[in-house]
Amino acid sequence: MPALSFAFFRSRLWLLPLLLLATQLHAVEQLWSAKLKEKPTWNSLTALGTLIVGTKGAVQSYDPDTGELMWQREDLDKTSAFNAREVPGAPYLLCNHSSGIAGSKVRLLAVDYLTGETVWEAEQIQGQYLATYPIPEHGIAIFVFNGWGATKDDQGMIMRAHDLLTGETKWQTKYGKANAVALHYADGSGKFAPRMDLSGYHDPVVEGDIAYLGFQGVEALDLNNGEIKWEREFKPGAKDLKRTYAPIRIDGDRLYAAGGGSVYAINKSDGSVIWESDRISSYAGLFKSRDNAIVSQVEPINGKVFIRFGGNFSNGQTVMLREPLGVAAFDAATGEEAFKFAKPKEGITNLMMLPETNTVLFADANSLYGLDVSGETVTEKFEVEIEFKRKMGGGDIAKIGLGALGGLRGLAKGAMSSSKSRLDVPVAIIRRDGHIVVVGNQHLMGYDPIAQDLKWSTYYAAPGNGLTDSVLFAVTALAATAGNAQAMSASSYSSSQYSSGVNNVHSALDRYNRVAGKRKAATKSDGGYSYVLTKVEEGRKKGIGLMGISLETGEGDKQVILGDKKPDYVVDEGLNRLFYFKGGKQLIAYGL
Repeated sequence: MPALSFAFFRSRLWLLPLLLLATQLHAVEQLWSAKLKEKPTWNSLTALGTLIVGTKGAVQSYDPDTGELMWQREDLDKTSAFNAREVPGAPYLLCNHSSGIAGSKVRLLAVDYLTGETVWEAEQIQGQYLATYPIPEHGIAIFVFNGWGATKDDQGMIMRAHDLLTGETKWQTKYGKANAVALHYADGSGKFAPRMDLSGYHDPVVEGDIAYLGFQGVEALDLNNGEIKWEREFKPGAKDLKRTYAPIRIDGDRLYAAGGGSVYAINKSDGSVIWESDRISSYAGLFKSRDNAIVSQVEPINGKVFIRFGGNFSNGQTVMLREPLGVAAFDAATGEEAFKFAKPKEGITNLMMLPETNTVLFADANSLYGLDVSGETVTEKFEVEIEFKRKMGGGDIAKIGLGALGGLRGLAKGAMSSSKSRLDVPVAIIRRDGHIVVVGNQHLMGYDPIAQDLKWSTYYAAPGNGLTDSVLFAVTALAATAGNAQAMSASSYSSSQYSSGVNNVHSALDRYNRVAGKRKAATKSDGGYSYVLTKVEEGRKKGIGLMGISLETGEGDKQVILGDKKPDYVVDEGLNRLFYFKGGKQLIAYGL
């Protein structure tokens, strides 16, 4: 169907400078600064707003109100965000420490991140750390490692469940041989001595007493005793890339998964395959086998199973766009293909469902598409040309930190290939009250899908020459998992099922509830900003800095000069704070 043109908007681009001048800009206030003893390698904000910082030599915690170093654990060195997992509903970090030759002695421990004290410490194992998964619904943490013990039971890939509150071992299961699952580079791992782990896979999806694992297809793990009740193996999208199995989706008595270019409908009670779709692939060249498409998202919607294939993927060190790109739908009962759209070019966003209008949205480099999914057949509802096609030179590339998506860091590492014209390709669609926002690296566009009307479109040029492909991947990966209520659901530790006679446990939970209440009372914002690296002015001062763009209006109304082309920062949207790691030597907090 014909595209809706935005020529009227382009013809009025000359108004943009006047509009920007008219916007009420707020220069931010510096709240505090603190010296850093060592350059950070990772950082994260806890649910309580505490800032956790990892370095090569320690894990530290800073008071977000004052900048005071609350605690430092030098025994937790060479960590990453993946092996310092926060437990939902309790002030605990699940950490591991490796020592000995090649880090072969590993111990798991829980740290109270409000005090830095050890809550419990598990028995040391001989092996290689792979992952830790907190399962608060069952009060356990699953510790996964390659065991190198003396007996056969202690060798291979092992899963061990620990009580979240005491560390007591509940059960242990041998998953397979040490090389049973392909590993990937740990995020932030050094190039000379890289660490490998399970960060290339999505977290287990929990329903009832079963955790569905996605390491080699789908496996059903009984959380009560560690028994693997059934397994259904199939190939990943690409072994060398992270998260090329689509997140598992559960719908009634079946679940949907994908791998090797195919989609699977699986009976969740016994693992039997109800149907398997035809393989989606692309021509690889003469005398070469066809390349399987990477199915990166699966969504059961209105009696059909929609998928997105292709997109941006990481191997832990670089990010790349993998084709073919497209969207397809299958009959949920039979697996027969009901719709296929293979037109996307130069990139593809997440699929977004609007249930009130029975519309599925996605975008590529050229257009925002809306599919009507109300009837038996899927039809194209609208195609809207978007303003993300500006060709960019080396000094005209912007960077989006996307604090509105949960505090993604503004780390600019790597660059896209310069072999062809650079395009500001949309990387995600997010929902914002009565409209959606299409997010690119330089542009943001607000669109009303019900009225099919452009609300606003904003562009800010950037001063650097490094396209943030790391952010492209982060947004795409987040969009693929967002909205999975099964993966997000978690019981609170204050519920009766976690009652314990251990005084320090109750004390920790009381502290958590007090701080959570204080934070809720102090919350000033529900989020809704993206942060762009651009040139900003504060009175007579000019320099490189961050512009906060409202996802409601598209206006830039917050700004701060940083003087850094590749700033490392994280945003606390609830309390309107920005934490900036200046040169790896100083931590500065700004009130937005």
